[in-house]
Amino acid sequence: MGKYILKRIGFGILTVFIIITATFFLVRAVPGDPMAAGAKNLSEEAKAAFKHKYGLDKPVMEQYGIYMKNLITKGDLGDSMVYKERSVNKMIKDYAPTSGKIGGIAVSIQVVVGVLLGILAAFNRGKIIDKCISVLVVLLVCIPGFVFGALLQYIFAVKLQMVPVMGWGKPIHYFLPVLAMAIGGIASYSKFTRNSTLGVIGQDYIVTAKAKGVSKSALIIKHVLRNSMIPIVTMLGPSILGIFGGSFVIERMFAIPGLGSYYVTAVNSNDYSMIVGLTIFISSLYVLSLILVDISYGLIDPRIRVSGSK
Repeated sequence: MGKYILKRIGFGILTVFIIITATFFLVRAVPGDPMAAGAKNLSEEAKAAFKHKYGLDKPVMEQYGIYMKNLITKGDLGDSMVYKERSVNKMIKDYAPTSGKIGGIAVSIQVVVGVLLGILAAFNRGKIIDKCISVLVVLLVCIPGFVFGALLQYIFAVKLQMVPVMGWGKPIHYFLPVLAMAIGGIASYSKFTRNSTLGVIGQDYIVTAKAKGVSKSALIIKHVLRNSMIPIVTMLGPSILGIFGGSFVIERMFAIPGLGSYYVTAVNSNDYSMIVGLTIFISSLYVLSLILVDISYGLIDPRIRVSGSK
């Protein structure tokens, strides 16, 4: 197991390195630069000073070498080229917690509600409740999150006037964006949980447990739920990525000062340092989540540990 973990960490580091390299060169290959929006108002001296400050007057390969050296030795992601006197590290420190809070709550709701609905549908297979949940899942999967966001704003903020349309700073501001982010994930978790549970409840050990008179609650918790968790755990990796990467549109819709809005601004303004830095941050979290998911497989299902050791 130890060798397997080290191997996965090694591949994870290699993956992040490839992402950093590809992102660094791709953003510089896109037409335009951080000065494009206001270039007409800058003198040649100002343009030269700007390029010298951020090293844009050096060859691309030299820029890459300097960036990687600072990243590896200091953990420095560079300074924003649009937000003056602000480092990417500081931006992440200030605004990642906001995105993390919204996304973390949304993912928690997705897992809890989705798993419950999936189990409920599986144990009532073919009945009216299963059909209703299946129809609901199809509807939720097909409709994008930003459409739900707009619909929620209209219903709860405009019509019912229960919550603000947008804004940040109070607990009430969590309601709409969290719900908008959670709805699609609830459907996905429900669907996968139902399919996984149906595959488990037909196994011999479940039949044996029923024959021994195990209560339904104990059967679900001790036998069904644990053995059907592998697909659910697999989905947690992309869900963790969605905490930051999937919240861009939602944060813009609800005027939330998270990483999403700054990422969109960075892309629109060709802020090289912000684009590369935020990509490193999000991709590193994603790779780490996948490593943790792989390790969790062995903890959840002992058969995987035995198979891995062989």
